[in-house]
Amino acid sequence: MGRFNRGWVVGVFCAAGCGQDLSLPDGYGQQKASGGAGPAEGVTGVSGSGGASGSNSSAPLKESVAASKGGSGSSKGGGGAGGLPPMDPAEAGHGGESGGTGGSAGEGGEVAPPPRLLFSEYVEGSKSNKALEIFALEGGSLQGCELHTFFNGKAAPSKVALDGSVASEAVLVLCSHDLYESGEAACDVASNLSFNGDDALALVCQGVVQDILGEIGVDPGDSWGAGATLDHTLQRRCEVKTGRTDPATPFGIDAEWLTFGVDTFSDLGRRLCDPVSRSTP
Repeated sequence: MGRFNRGWVVGVFCAAGCGQDLSLPDGYGQQKASGGAGPAEGVTGVSGSGGASGSNSSAPLKESVAASKGGSGSSKGGGGAGGLPPMDPAEAGHGGESGGTGGSAGEGGEVAPPPRLLFSEYVEGSKSNKALEIFALEGGSLQGCELHTFFNGKAAPSKVALDGSVASEAVLVLCSHDLYESGEAACDVASNLSFNGDDALALVCQGVVQDILGEIGVDPGDSWGAGATLDHTLQRRCEVKTGRTDPATPFGIDAEWLTFGVDTFSDLGRRLCDPVSRSTP
């Protein structure tokens, strides 16, 4: 007998008729439709990397007080890749998982420490001859450093901002404009110096007091130290290794300073601690 078609054979038996219901059950012999071609579980996205750490500026004259904040992390990882259709056509595929989480922001650089400064020479001369020599026990950027002048016993200062930088064990000489232009002294910077013998002075860096000359909030009359700060030049003794930072401490001349006559400029600009090479009071 030749090859039979299953549907044709069923038709022949039905034609014979037996009074039986030979109808096909629903869906019998029909291929089930496949589920949606959902992707297989996706590959998890790669986590973003953290930003690079900030670094301090290394510029020689305009160093940063603080380093900038590190860069932010990269964006969130991409979504998972679509998968292949499932093996069983009756089952729908499943979508991929969401991508990975982005990286954290980078850490900012640390704040650069301020220099350690003290007054090493003081000139209160004739006319408008004024000068201050500043010695750096430890160098650094002068950004954020100020000279404070307390006139006539006042508690609120007049401020002059310092600029640039100073190396360790080096000096910076500020001079009044007249003294600077005269060329008589080794001045580094012309500044608005207008103090007199009865005014207190302070060096302040990033809000921290580095050194005080005189007594803040006290009016001594004409001068400090029985006339030493009026019409004189003062040089800091070499054994002094730290500034006066307590405004309540009485100001003494002899313990920390050598006194010279009016308009003595010969040692400005050089911190000489060899007794042979220093000027003689």
